[in-house]
Amino acid sequence: MRKMKRVITATLMTTLLAVPAVPALSPESTAVVYADEQDDIEDIKKQNQEHEEKKEQAQNELDDLNYTADIIRDTIQELDNEIGECEDRIRDLTAERNAVQAKVSITKSELQIAIISKENQHDRMLERIAYSYENGEIGFMNAMMSIDDFSNVLNQSEYVDQVSSYDQKQLTDLINITKEVEEKEKLLKEQLEKVESLKSEAEDEQAVLQTRQDEKKDKLAEYQSMIYQTEDEISLYDRLIEEGEDEIVRLEAEYRRKQEEAKERARQAEEERKRQQEEAARKSSESSSSSSSESSSSSSSSSSSSSSSSEKYQEVEPSYRETGWYWPVPSSHHITSYFGGRTAPTAGATTNHKAIDIGCSYGASIVAIAGGTVMYRSYSNARGYYIRIDHGNGITSLYQHLSGYASYDAGDHVDAGDVIAYAGNTGISAGTHLHIEIWEDGTPVNPLNYIG
Repeated sequence: MRKMKRVITATLMTTLLAVPAVPALSPESTAVVYADEQDDIEDIKKQNQEHEEKKEQAQNELDDLNYTADIIRDTIQELDNEIGECEDRIRDLTAERNAVQAKVSITKSELQIAIISKENQHDRMLERIAYSYENGEIGFMNAMMSIDDFSNVLNQSEYVDQVSSYDQKQLTDLINITKEVEEKEKLLKEQLEKVESLKSEAEDEQAVLQTRQDEKKDKLAEYQSMIYQTEDEISLYDRLIEEGEDEIVRLEAEYRRKQEEAKERARQAEEERKRQQEEAARKSSESSSSSSSESSSSSSSSSSSSSSSSEKYQEVEPSYRETGWYWPVPSSHHITSYFGGRTAPTAGATTNHKAIDIGCSYGASIVAIAGGTVMYRSYSNARGYYIRIDHGNGITSLYQHLSGYASYDAGDHVDAGDVIAYAGNTGISAGTHLHIEIWEDGTPVNPLNYIG
């Protein structure tokens, strides 16, 4: 009886050892599930840092632009004041010119009156000559007829005695009036010319100031345009930073969710393993069959255990050793951006490029570079639509900025050269292309080391 008990106990221990434990998901196997979230978070943090630096640079440029624009505005105000002073001078000179012109008009009228007086005096002299003739004063008449300039009459002593005191006074007044009017007209014309010259100079100065002001206004408009553009650029960086932070929150939540799912799968797998061991122990204690039948039962239990852990990610058998590596875009071999450091092609794009970009037409077919299993397909603000494939032996490939997918989904097997997606321009992208990454044991490497 004691011997039988030892046999049963030994059989039970053999059975328990024979039952294959359902393996919990190891850190390595779960890490592959959510490694992309960690990588994306790091990329977004780097991009946000770049955006912060560019935003700070843009803010400094904006401060400089505003400072210069304020100086231009002050200059425009100074020119406004100078132009106003010119306008005041022009108004004063215009009024002065009008006054002088009025005086000139009056003087011309006075000159006309003097001329008329002169003519009247001339007529009276003729009457006097006629009277002298009628009274026999022939010598006097001949003398008067030979005089060319009435002003010389006073200098002709031979006629002085022959001219009455009345005629002499009238002639002197006529000469004086004529000279005064002519002199007055001359002075007024000189004054008018001077006023016109000053007014012309003021108008020229005003035109120069107006030209300078117009140039400053044009320059201010240019600076204002640059200010608006820089403000838009700062707003863009603010938006990209905010979107990046929102994406980090989403990815961290996704990261935690997948961690919890992995832990839950591990817990369920552990419970299943214990349940199978307990079931195997129960069956073993109840069974009196031979060791061979117990071994067969253990094998069957092992098969059941494997099938119950279907959620575990299965290791991929590498196929690239036989098929080689395929080029991912059959319709194009044009590389637009290589692996490594670069200038960001568009706002939000990284400067540390962990891939190569292949320019192609929208909707171009994208093929698997080797056989493997689709790990997942997803979307993010940075990557757009993307798909990741495990090729085994720690090598994975990622294809992003897609416009759509083919029929393959997570868990599906693909062969080398199978169409898995179509090229697009989703996410942060400067144009239609394929961004392809190849990873070795969680580290991105130059894809040209493989598909080149």
